[in-house]
Amino acid sequence: MPSISIDDRRAQLLACAEAVAPLAQNRNITAVHVSKVEADHEIRRVLETIVRRWTKGVGPTYESKAGTLAKPADLDHVVPCRVIVDRMIMNPAECEALLQESIVIARITKDEHRKLGGIWADHPEVYARLLTAPVGELHTIGLERYSNKGVKVERIKGA
Repeated sequence: MPSISIDDRRAQLLACAEAVAPLAQNRNITAVHVSKVEADHEIRRVLETIVRRWTKGVGPTYESKAGTLAKPADLDHVVPCRVIVDRMIMNPAECEALLQESIVIARITKDEHRKLGGIWADHPEVYARLLTAPVGELHTIGLERYSNKGVKVERIKGA
């Protein structure tokens, strides 16, 4: 069986995202706790799977000093998956830009990951801004979660 290239995988994932996101019935996403999300649960699960599958081909761009040495390190989405899924639902035409530009990974420790907390519970103002900012600014805003919780990450040279 022939192996599929990363470009072919990404083309398939993008096609899936662009097919599924328009099926959502509630595009009026507001910054609420995940337990309050009432619509489009199955669509959200499919889109989250697409984001996580796309992530498999993305190496870390940022890391903490401790994350560099941690075995195994945690890999964290700088722009949380939930935000990327929310944005895909809000504007399906952004799917390609979101997948290509917003999936940015940080290598941190498990303790640092716990310290960050949840996007809504611990960073509601950052979450609200992530819902409305231009796609090209999302990872910069997402990095505020780290500084807000005292988790220092730096860009990996060459990444």
